[in-house]
Order: sequence, then C-alpha cells, then structure tokens
Amino acid sequence: MNPELQRSLDNNAKQWQALSLSISLAEKTGFDALHDGFFATHGPNFMAHVYRSAIEQVLQNIPDAERSKLLAALQHAMEGAIAKHAYALPTAANCLACHSQTLVVGRLEQIRL
Repeated sequence: MNPELQRSLDNNAKQWQALSLSISLAEKTGFDALHDGFFATHGPNFMAHVYRSAIEQVLQNIPDAERSKLLAALQHAMEGAIAKHAYALPTAANCLACHSQTLVVGRLEQIRL
C-alpha cells in the first residue's frame, strides 16, 4: 500500500470516528444490546448477512463522495481484521471481548462503532 493511500485511509477512519462521537451514549447502548442479542441468538453468519444487506442499502442511497468514504472505511476495517487474524468465525464471547475493549479505549480516546 502506498503512503498516499495509507494517509487517505487514515483520514477516512478519523472522519468515521468523529461521526461516531456525534452518536449519543444512549443510542450506542441501545445498538449494543440489540446487536449482541441478535449475535448471541443467531450467530455470526446471520450477522454477516445483516451487515452486508445494510451496507448495500446504504451504498444505494448516498452520494458518490460518501459512498467512497464508506468503502474506504470498510477497506480499512478489513485490512485491520486481516492483520489481527480476526477472520476466523468468532464466538459471541470473542465478539463481546473485542468490542468491549474498543469501547473502553474509545471512551478514553475515541469511540469506534
């Protein structure tokens, strides 16, 4: 990956993190409970389908510039997951452990969805 692309991905990640800061704690708590319940009940394959469907719907209904930002953020997240070897099917405990760490760090530094 060239340095210019890396800077661009880093900037996109920062923009998405800034957006996540604008979402209230109550909304985050509500989303966490809903997400974790569906994940525990239906598993990672179901949630992967939900994520894909949601992203496809968003991509169809946003301007080109925002679409590019979303796709760049997804690419950045995928590269991070690959680097962490997070591509194995997680258990519900793995998912909660990973996201609880992100939220703890996120509240201290930056919140990531």
